[in-house]
Amino acid sequence: MTIKHRLIISNILMIVIPVLISAIIIGAGQYLSYQYWKNQYDKTSSIYDVPDKIISVATELIRDPQSRKAAEKQQLEAYLQKNHMRLAVNDFKTHKLLLNMGNTTIDSGGNLLQAIWSLNGEGSAYVGNDSVYSKKSIVNGNIYVISTFSSYLDSSSSDDSYYNEYNSLITLFMILFGVGILVTIFFTNRFLTYFVFKRISQPLGTLGEGVQQIRDGNLDTRIRYASKDEFAAICHDFNDMAEQLKQSIQLIHRQEENRKELLASISHDLRSPLTSIRAYSEGLLDGVASTPEARHKYITMINTKAEDIDRMVAKIFLFSKMDMGDYPYDPELLDVNRELESLIRATTEEYRSKGLDIQLDLASESTRIFADPLQLDSIFTNIIENSLKYKDKERGMIRIQTMVHHEQIIIYMTDDGPGVPEQSLSQLFDVFYRSDPSRNNPNKGSGLGLAITAKAVERLGGSIKAMAAPSGGLRIVIRLPLIRQEEGQ
Repeated sequence: MTIKHRLIISNILMIVIPVLISAIIIGAGQYLSYQYWKNQYDKTSSIYDVPDKIISVATELIRDPQSRKAAEKQQLEAYLQKNHMRLAVNDFKTHKLLLNMGNTTIDSGGNLLQAIWSLNGEGSAYVGNDSVYSKKSIVNGNIYVISTFSSYLDSSSSDDSYYNEYNSLITLFMILFGVGILVTIFFTNRFLTYFVFKRISQPLGTLGEGVQQIRDGNLDTRIRYASKDEFAAICHDFNDMAEQLKQSIQLIHRQEENRKELLASISHDLRSPLTSIRAYSEGLLDGVASTPEARHKYITMINTKAEDIDRMVAKIFLFSKMDMGDYPYDPELLDVNRELESLIRATTEEYRSKGLDIQLDLASESTRIFADPLQLDSIFTNIIENSLKYKDKERGMIRIQTMVHHEQIIIYMTDDGPGVPEQSLSQLFDVFYRSDPSRNNPNKGSGLGLAITAKAVERLGGSIKAMAAPSGGLRIVIRLPLIRQEEGQ
């Protein structure tokens, strides 16, 4: 689950949970209120709450006063006193009062009863806060008027006490309700904060540990994060960063080693011609070359070695410029086949005289590229020169073949020389590298030619690779991006 989804759920629950708890509390309050009034009703209610029931009991008392239990009479008396009521039984004919129970002060003046007599002994009447309900009852052939009187003078006090108690309970309930809502919001907020923050703190801690490992130099550390949330991309980027940082450090170390090797190689390759120059110059100074022919030979050798040094320094300067990207580069639309034909036509006799034959096998398709003509020629020239220097026969041969494949031109340059050991093929384009580990033959070259060639091919957006030729020699494979027809127009 993503952090975004957790936030959405958290916001929804932050509303739903308090509302749900509020509904539960309100429901509980209503239930408690119902129970309160039910209990109050149960406490105060009686079978005598219905006036007809009182009249029925009074009728039984008239019919057989001796058979009625004293407890029931006392119960009726207590009910009448409690509810501020009065029970009166009169003879219908004589109006004589036969039974008087309860609060006898009610209608002590007889006004309500007088109203009942005017209603022929049955009905209801009200005077002020007092009321009466009367009904005729025939017992043993005699007619009786049974009346129940009620007074509302003091009844409100009892109700007020109930309502005051109820209001106190409502106030307490509202306080508890508010406290409950606040507690619910607090704990809901704490839970939801943990619910969301846990998914943030854990990956942040993991990232922090990874950063500390990188800081301490452990570039092999990687973060394993299985969750599919927003931190997954960050952890993936962290791993990519760690890998790139490791590669950058390794590259810096390799460059430092290359720099040291470059200085050692320059020192080694310059020492041989300088030693020769020093030896021949000392021979001239010591008079070893006593004849004009000998002196001319010594001077010629000094000049040759100086030219070797000059060429070597020029190649070092060229490689440094290309490595820094500061070398002039003026690309134009060129046809590779045409450039090869022109180059070989101009140099084929020179190479033939040195014992190297060149064979061309060019593709029929268009082979147009964007390139600097001088750098393109130097690529082919350096490879041909390398084959010439390392040929082990009186007459060597190099075959140059071009073919078009998938928007690329592929150039194969294959010689019939001694070849290069398999383990040395990948290092052939390194600076100052020679397949001869002893490096005792500096006349074979400085080892910069193929390194310069690789830089030039890289600058053209292509690739170069060395492999063993089927015939046993060396094959150089160059791939360069072609220009489409519409781009070249």
